[in-house]
Amino acid sequence: MADYTPSSKSINFINRARERGTYDQESVYRVLDQGLVSHVGFHSSKNADEGEAWPFVIPMIYGRIEDTVYLHGYMSGRLIKDLGKPTGPRTCITVTHVDGLVVALSSFHNSNNYRSVCVFGNSRLVTDPEEKLKALKAINNHQFKGQDNWGAAREVNSTELKTTNVIAVKIETASVKQRFGGPSDDKQDLMNEELLSKTWVGVVPIKTVLGAPIPADYNKAPIPEYLQKFLEHSKETV
Repeated sequence: MADYTPSSKSINFINRARERGTYDQESVYRVLDQGLVSHVGFHSSKNADEGEAWPFVIPMIYGRIEDTVYLHGYMSGRLIKDLGKPTGPRTCITVTHVDGLVVALSSFHNSNNYRSVCVFGNSRLVTDPEEKLKALKAINNHQFKGQDNWGAAREVNSTELKTTNVIAVKIETASVKQRFGGPSDDKQDLMNEELLSKTWVGVVPIKTVLGAPIPADYNKAPIPEYLQKFLEHSKETV
């Protein structure tokens, strides 16, 4: 099991609220696997202003196989073209879960309960056909938390495979930052009975829940077993 513990000069070093940070591979994988949408940061050469590449952050669905995060998109898309360059551009991929609004006595102590991960690595275009198919399956099934939607849908065709490219980012280093619990107010405020008597403090939980499936107008099939398992599993984990 890899450990990404940094030095003070490492890119993944958490500077503020360091006690909330962890660097073990298990924590990194857990936050990645529980997420649905990542944000991918990179420099784009397109529309450069006076030769300077602008940074972009684009929301993307993703999948993970062991220590590699996979992204996919249309072959001429900005992210695919820039991260698929032979030079192996650097990228940062983040995933965040917001679990609650933390309400404090002072608005400066309001916060969120959250789980977040930043992973860093060099990108590459996936050219091996077998790896590409495995990556596409992982990206697709990640949305269903491992349930096999890929196997339940029709087989992908040659046009879809030809026009879709896959980017692989091997996790070179990473960090997780999390906050749990209630507000942390100043001791002086905690001794102020008047303030305590008129100001509500606590946590407003935030949960993501799945609704009942809504069939398409042309749907003729019953709800499949993989989707039923996905819905049942979500009730246990949310």
